[in-house]
Amino acid sequence: MRAILQYGIRDVRLGERPDSRPGPGEVLLRTRSVTICASDTHMFAEGNVGGVSWDGPFVPGHEVAGVVEDPNGTHLPAGAAVVVDPAVACHNCDMCAEGMFHLCRNLKFCDLPPVDGAMRELLAWPAERVFEVPESVDVVEAPLIEPLCVAVHAVELASRPADAVVAVVGCGAIGLFTLQMAKVRGAKKIFATDPIPERLEAARRLGADETIQVGPQDPVAEILRQTGGRGVDLVFEVAGSTEALQQCLDVVRPAGEVVVIGIPPVDEYQLVASSLRRRELTLRFVRRQNENYPEAIELVRQGTIQLGPMLTHRFPMERAQEAFELAERKVDGAVRVAVTFG
Repeated sequence: MRAILQYGIRDVRLGERPDSRPGPGEVLLRTRSVTICASDTHMFAEGNVGGVSWDGPFVPGHEVAGVVEDPNGTHLPAGAAVVVDPAVACHNCDMCAEGMFHLCRNLKFCDLPPVDGAMRELLAWPAERVFEVPESVDVVEAPLIEPLCVAVHAVELASRPADAVVAVVGCGAIGLFTLQMAKVRGAKKIFATDPIPERLEAARRLGADETIQVGPQDPVAEILRQTGGRGVDLVFEVAGSTEALQQCLDVVRPAGEVVVIGIPPVDEYQLVASSLRRRELTLRFVRRQNENYPEAIELVRQGTIQLGPMLTHRFPMERAQEAFELAERKVDGAVRVAVTFG
């Protein structure tokens, strides 16, 4: 079967992999769309994500939707449009016993070497990690349910989103989903910051009360000015940089909370300790999602959350290199970029 292979830094090409075949409890999917996540662009541009790299060509991509090619005796009907949870827990370790399957000590993750990702024509995956999507959802947009799950989980982790003054720092797909979820959970006012004007325009359309362009404006000074020096109650860091995290710490009020979603390009943070200690701030770090697919799919089915505004570009698999370059550079209004199959 045809597959996208990453051979080196900024080097993805169309190649071949042996056909996928489902094992016990697995379903065979024909891939229709894979969207490019920030972690994929880290692997593309830097050669690793969170210290994990690869040895030899591997298949990238984990935000995937397709149709059921072979149900293989599972509950899923042939031809059904589905989305995939790329993480498979062992259900045997202490974390799984506590219901924290996303923190499984033996987690298998699609797209984390040595496990090949989803940018291939056929994908065999455990049926319990495959979910049908409503007929109203475009299958090319459906992979965005995965980053939506991250946003659902992040807002779920926050201790007090209702009636809070919230800042969302970084308005990529997960940031825009987080903004929508904070609004759904009753945030009183939402600030959104990003250096890219098109992303701020999307934030305004999706419910941000105030948008601040990083660069022309100082986001810390502007948020403090607009809150009378008080700061915000809750901040979601979705930009993936040390500078952005420090901005979050600088705009949150004493006893406030910062929820960290973004993945920094260098696997470390440098923070001003006094800004944490003297104000008794709470930092929460997000590890993807934990069994949030049914809720996320229902939010989309109801029309409460929109997927479409996040999917800005579509490329056929033959142009995957261009897709990755655009996703990395974040130009031309790119938010999420899809690679399509078939």
